Amino acid sequence: MNQNGPGDAVKPTSRFRAMDLVVWLLCLVAAFCLWVYVMSSESPEHEQIFSHLTVELTGTEGLEKNHLALYSGYGTMVDVTLSGKKSVTSKLTERDIVVTADLSGITEGGRYPCRISVDTPAGCKLTAISQDTVSVMVDESITVYLDLTERRENTNLPEGCYAGTVELPPDKISVTGPRSYVNSVKTAQIVLDLTGVERTTTMTQDVLLLNSRGEEIDSPYLVCEPSSVTVDVPVYKSVTVPLTVNFRCGYLNSENTDVQIVPESVTLTGDPDAVDRAVLDPIVVDERTEIYNGRLLKTVDLNVPEGVTLSESEVLVSVEVSPDLKTRVMLIPGSNVLDTGAREDVHYTWDHDPIGVTFMGPVDALSKLKAEDVDIVFDMSPYTSTNTGTVTVKAEVVLDSPYKDQVLAMGLYEISVTFTDE
Repeated sequence: MNQNGPGDAVKPTSRFRAMDLVVWLLCLVAAFCLWVYVMSSESPEHEQIFSHLTVELTGTEGLEKNHLALYSGYGTMVDVTLSGKKSVTSKLTERDIVVTADLSGITEGGRYPCRISVDTPAGCKLTAISQDTVSVMVDESITVYLDLTERRENTNLPEGCYAGTVELPPDKISVTGPRSYVNSVKTAQIVLDLTGVERTTTMTQDVLLLNSRGEEIDSPYLVCEPSSVTVDVPVYKSVTVPLTVNFRCGYLNSENTDVQIVPESVTLTGDPDAVDRAVLDPIVVDERTEIYNGRLLKTVDLNVPEGVTLSESEVLVSVEVSPDLKTRVMLIPGSNVLDTGAREDVHYTWDHDPIGVTFMGPVDALSKLKAEDVDIVFDMSPYTSTNTGTVTVKAEVVLDSPYKDQVLAMGLYEISVTFTDE
């Protein structure tokens, strides 16, 4: 029969005891962890501080009914401590906590301590607050009315451009609030920043309230109506352009005349686009009909391009022809008065008396010009057999002479034509 020695019976018992000890330690650790978790997450005594909560003032409607206004108390901040389960408090934000102070019991001016109330979220309770009351000051509410003014900044517009007069709203700006605050307001103003402005622009700007030193008063106790306005800032452009003269026939020019224009230039003003499009036509002088004895002096109304104004609406033009150019009257025989373009069934007659024609040019060319080299031609092509009576037909002086480019026929000529049956 087998027998165990003394050491063989001890070994299994020791091994079992060691295993029991390990299991016991593991359970102890698990229990401790569970206790820590429960104490940290579900403890009803967990506290959390919420800082810088703004106290909302309520019951201000009663102040308005009693013609009162606040001038102290807005913007007060407090720190609030809440307690509760961590699973609840840890999810809260400042927006979840409403802090108020009721002013409905105030009926006359003065300083008042108003108790602060905290609306705590469900599952939480108020543990502490940094102050119990908020001090408010109340004064008589008054309203004043001010004219709106403007101030401009960054007024360096493109070259030639400038901002015109802004039409501000005709209604006055009302300012309502505590008497002590309202009395400090001296000016209602808008600031027009013209940075980048090149054309007429519409702007909406806040109304600023200024004290006597021109400093802005930014107070929550003042109510400004309207608080902003919309205005049009007109932008104009001015361009100065020289005036010029064109001679209709091209015979006279700057080399054989002395032309003076008073003033020598005019300024165009208007919307920048209109000014950029504007073209000022030259002043036209008809040397055939407007030059007498080598001179011209006349007042001219300037054409005004659309969308612009001119600094001058009329100018004085004087022309003096060079003394090298003279005039000569030549008697052109009736035989040189010629008709052209007549229809076969149109019958007419005209006076064949000689016609005096005035020529201008250098003395040498005028002296060598011959009457037989000059024709006076009138065109009858527009007339038909239905025409009767006597009509005046415009005539043109035609030169067939080596000097035709050196002289100019002055004046306008007409032929009296009488229609006949045959």
